[in-house]
Amino acid sequence: MVRPRLLILPLLFILGACASKMNNQMKAYRDAYGAGDIRKAEELLEKSGLKKEKNSTLLWHLEKGTLALAKKDEDDAIKHLQTAIDLIDQLYTTKLGSKAATLLINDASDEFYGANYERSYAHYFLAKAYYQRYEKHLNKLDLQGARGTILAWDSYFADLQRSAPKSLYQTDLMLKVFGGAVHEVSEIKNDKQIALQLYKDALKILDQQGGIFSLFNRRHVDYIKAYEAALKDGRAPPAELYEKTGAYADLRNHLHYKILALTKEIRTSDFKTMVKFLKAPDAIVKKASADRTNVVVVLEEGLIPSKVGKPFNFGLRGAANAVKNPAAKAFIATVGAELVTAFAMNTLGMMPTQTANPGSFFFAHDVTRLAVQEAAIEFELPMIEAVPVVQRQELFVLNDKGVVVDHGPLPVVSENGDIARVVLEEDVVSKYVKTGTRVAVRHLVAIVGAMQLYQSLNRSNQNDFLAKTAAMATYVGASKGLAALEKADTRHWRTLPQALRMTELKLAPGKYQLAIAAYDGEKVPQAPSKILGHIEVKTTGKSLHTLQLIRN
Repeated sequence: MVRPRLLILPLLFILGACASKMNNQMKAYRDAYGAGDIRKAEELLEKSGLKKEKNSTLLWHLEKGTLALAKKDEDDAIKHLQTAIDLIDQLYTTKLGSKAATLLINDASDEFYGANYERSYAHYFLAKAYYQRYEKHLNKLDLQGARGTILAWDSYFADLQRSAPKSLYQTDLMLKVFGGAVHEVSEIKNDKQIALQLYKDALKILDQQGGIFSLFNRRHVDYIKAYEAALKDGRAPPAELYEKTGAYADLRNHLHYKILALTKEIRTSDFKTMVKFLKAPDAIVKKASADRTNVVVVLEEGLIPSKVGKPFNFGLRGAANAVKNPAAKAFIATVGAELVTAFAMNTLGMMPTQTANPGSFFFAHDVTRLAVQEAAIEFELPMIEAVPVVQRQELFVLNDKGVVVDHGPLPVVSENGDIARVVLEEDVVSKYVKTGTRVAVRHLVAIVGAMQLYQSLNRSNQNDFLAKTAAMATYVGASKGLAALEKADTRHWRTLPQALRMTELKLAPGKYQLAIAAYDGEKVPQAPSKILGHIEVKTTGKSLHTLQLIRN
């Protein structure tokens, strides 16, 4: 009779092969998108297995939504992104909270729920799609759709803040700054009141939560550890651990300008008081006192770094009590967990291989303290290790004759690579013990089988070599199948930008080119080096223009 457990192994190999093929397909799709070949990217996405993968429906709609926006097909984008947000609500409220680990299927084979930042940015892209359709047809319902999506985005974070476990990523600067811009363009006074509050909220977020990101804080690792402790005690982290960068100054100045300009427009009597409160530079106060800006520029820069599977070790001894298999449980109780782990180390050679400090892992102090020097298994968890440095950029505005008519900093509002790293490393801390235990239990069952075989073949201590060889073969055969279950879930929204920048301009009606140049340290560039694209400024009202820069 074929044992049911043995039937699982071919299935695991098939699952592993399918995951590898899917990963290659999605990499090719991302490469084409990154190269600006949208037609090829669309063909690759359609040919990939993602469309038929029922557990990746949310990811399918997210990718289709951003692809549709790249094609300037706002109708299709809204359809897919609204479906994605409906799925997020369904998955988050009905499944994610009650998700239980299974003995046979790991996260990579489970439903794709999206990370916090992916669920968040579905709202940004839907609001953007509604606004771009409004710009085309001037249908006020689309502007209402964009504003409504901003409110839904805020509600998403309100729900996240009430959930457990608590995350450092409790809100997003882009929600506040982009949300403020969307409310401003409506030219409704009440909406401008909302916009002013959103900009004030953004400044508060930058001055506290911004410290956890390397973009804004040179001591972000120390700040993260202090911020975790501060959250538990209900206090603010030490200010001296927030060593502010030039990127921080760029965004702070932009927010100071927005707060002062809107205060002057809708609460004129409060303007001088707000100037004193913010202690804004004279140049910012002068700009806020001048004519209103009429152009909002949003730059989506790069592509978010890919998720990778990072190996971790987990000791077998600590998982022994979690074994549910009746025969394996009885055997361990008879001989003792120490003897089983000693057999795994001495006979099967199962020594830990990942005991060193994980390097860039911010939360290492919570996981490496659990590092083992005994018999251990290895498994993977998803992380983002290599986040490319986002440089400070100067924005240049050129008129139709190619002459620079204005320039200034182009602040980074949100750096999704940084956000993803923080979120995924938090997930590692929360999943390490649960995942490690689950995987270790599977291995313990296989080790017990190998140990039982070894004992039966070496009863008289005359066949030690044969017994060891047979035991090793038995365990290796089982562990190859288990390896398919130990791969990290590296599915992710591959066309999400790495960084989002925003600024505002005052331009006369006409056509312009926008260009950028990178800072050399603190030195401001004096000439553009990369053309971003063209914009046309209308005679009336305020307009919002989104551009992409995927590859330099």
